[in-house]
Amino acid sequence: MLDSKTEVILALDVESRTKAEKILVATGQKLKWVKIGLQTYLRDGPNFLHEISSSGKEIFLDLKLHDIPNTMVKAIESLSDLPIKMLTLHSTAGPEALEKCSIAAKKFLPNTKLLAVTVLTSMNQNNLTSIGVENKIPDQVDRLAKMAIDSNIDGIVCSPLELMRLRPILPDSTTFVTPGIRPAGSATGDQKRVMTPYQAAQAGANFLVIGRPILASSNPEFALSEIQAEIDR
Repeated sequence: MLDSKTEVILALDVESRTKAEKILVATGQKLKWVKIGLQTYLRDGPNFLHEISSSGKEIFLDLKLHDIPNTMVKAIESLSDLPIKMLTLHSTAGPEALEKCSIAAKKFLPNTKLLAVTVLTSMNQNNLTSIGVENKIPDQVDRLAKMAIDSNIDGIVCSPLELMRLRPILPDSTTFVTPGIRPAGSATGDQKRVMTPYQAAQAGANFLVIGRPILASSNPEFALSEIQAEIDR
């Protein structure tokens, strides 16, 4: 297990189940959390999640559910047999959907935290404007985050750059999960709003979602150890 209060989640977004299994072996026992995204879930199915859980890992299922309220509730019900500890919804589904999902999760996924996605970290201001959102990114994130927490969602997925602003305005019990993490000196890729692991931990992140810096390493276990050391320094 990781000793720091800020934990690393490996984004296991790779092109095949075989590669995913090799990565899990290569990261060793220091890895506690694994994020399974839409690509992997659709390809490898529930059985893969049970396999990961059986190996001692905790699972963050990142499906970003977004539909009419009834469909989202039924989706949560359909996941009730899965060993997942966190699940994402799009906050833009609205307060009615979020509230109903919160109620459904207490019944069907009582050990799972629901997380609301605010503004994707791949979005910059031009991207946001192009889909008709005139708010500045910070204003849009604040609005969606407050709405989600008011709708009894457990936590927020947001850029690490928003953490310092959101921490004071949301309850202390709010769980913050932050993608867009790049160790010092690494390429940012398609992420627009990034921080280093140390910066994000200092800003108040509970969990850091990290993919490429670990997945692309010739020694994933060492890469994970280096990231944890950066957090703990």
